[in-house]
Formats: sequence, C-alpha cells, structure tokens
Amino acid sequence: MSVLRRAVRSEFLVLVTVLSLVGFVGLLPEEAHAKSLKQEITQEENLEYPDEIIAGVLQSLRKEKQGPFSLSEALVEIEQMDKVQIMDHYLNRNSKNVKPDEMRFVVDQVYGINLDAVSELGVGKQTSTYPQEVFERVRQSLGEDVSDTFIMELPKVKVMDLYVDTFNGKMNGADMRQMINAVFGINLTGIAGLEGTGVSLFSKGQWISQYENDLFIVHTGADDVDVWIYPTEHFKEQTDLADNPEELENRLAALGFSYNEEIGHLYYSNPTGESVPDSFKGKTMGTIIKFISQNYADLK
Repeated sequence: MSVLRRAVRSEFLVLVTVLSLVGFVGLLPEEAHAKSLKQEITQEENLEYPDEIIAGVLQSLRKEKQGPFSLSEALVEIEQMDKVQIMDHYLNRNSKNVKPDEMRFVVDQVYGINLDAVSELGVGKQTSTYPQEVFERVRQSLGEDVSDTFIMELPKVKVMDLYVDTFNGKMNGADMRQMINAVFGINLTGIAGLEGTGVSLFSKGQWISQYENDLFIVHTGADDVDVWIYPTEHFKEQTDLADNPEELENRLAALGFSYNEEIGHLYYSNPTGESVPDSFKGKTMGTIIKFISQNYADLK
C-alpha cells in the first residue's frame, strides 16, 4: 500500500510539474510580445504622448475590440483622438480602481498639467468658491462636523483625495474631470478643445495649452480673478503687428476687457474679486477663436 501511495504521489507531482511548465511556457509569447511592443513604441518618432500612455491606450483599444490590434493601427486612431478620449482610454485599460496619484499622473502626461504643483503653489480656483458638492464630499470622508474653514485650508490635492474616496472606486473619466474643475478650476474638457484653435492658455503658473502656431495667449492670474490677452511671437512675425488687432480688442471690450497701460495688454478683472466663471472663460475663448477663424485661419 505504501508503494502504491508513493507511485500515485510521484505521478501527481509529475502532472503538477508538467502543468506548471505548460503554464509557464504559455506566458512566454505574451511576455515577449509585451516587451516587443514597448520596444516598438520606443522606436516610434514624434509621438504626441509618452510611451506609457500610448501603451495603455493600445491595451484599452485591444480590450474594446476584443481581438488583435497592431501598434500602427492604434497610432492612426490615437492621432484622431482628443485629450479627453486619450485620458479615458488610458484609465479604462483595466478594471482596477484608479487612485488619485494615477489620476494626477495621467493629467500630467496627457495634458502637461501638474496638479501637485498647482496645489503646492496654492493657486487655481479660489478655495472660497468651492462648489457645495466639494464640501459635501469632503465631509462625507472626514465627518459632518468639519467646518468650511477647515476644508478651505486643506491643500487641493488633499481635497481631491478625500473627494475621490467617496466614490468607492466607481469614478469614471467624466467624474474625474468634473472634480478637477471643481477643486482646481481646470476645465480639462475645454482645454482638450483648444488644439488647433490658435489660442494658448497660461494659467495656475504653468502652460495649460500651447502649440507652435498659436496666435494669441490667454493668461490668467493665480486665482483666475484677472485675465489678460496678448499676441504670440508667431502672430507678430506673421503680421508685423506688435499688439492685439483693434477689431479683436473691440470684440473683447463687449465682455469687459480694456487696455491696461501698466500691464501693457488687454485686461479684465472680475469686480466681485472671485474667480471668473467658466461661462466667462468660454465666451472669451469663443470670441478669440471666432476672430481667428474669420481673419487669420491661414496662420495657425
């Protein structure tokens, strides 16, 4: 009986060993392909996004299409996507809950916006103008007895972390963008639409959107209370104009802008002392973009 048990045990161990080897060998092609893909992406030139973002989007596309999907095919699709779509595809590449650090990483890699730096500088939308939802979600995380003053004194990244906690891992891209706008005053959806319009945006102490052939710069103060507008060097070189065209100044005057001698640019300051609302930003951008399309579309 002992001999029989030893024989059965021996056969079992052999079977386990064989299955393990088969499993291990089965992984090799996938691992080799992943390594090959990374090398492939690295060899590509003039990619708009970092290698890790491209790889994540490709992973998401393959999951979505449920079949083979080459890097060359992916790059064609990626070229047609805006930043919102890139962000969502990267975040949806697997079923894991996305942590706040990864959200900030994606915003940095896709948009070139460093939310940690915005928080450290204490800039962005004024904390006194947090929407009620922000206060409610922070209290949901910390406790109902937490005061508005306490919340307003927290670093913005901490407010973001507490906000995310209330979603219990069920936060999609649209939820994230709404949160980032509410906490930091950064409208990622609107920013994604600036590419190709001819308008650069400098805000929160850093470039939020900037392309080589942009014609005008919208520059906001640390807390988005004031805004000034001036032409890019590209516009000056192409038109021989040193400042904003008079017609553009007239159109923006209707929104409350006027030329500020001290600053040397077209300028607006919110009389309430609060951050200008998204609606005002939208009207300002829309006015400039329409002016460009009607007068300087061939320069952008």
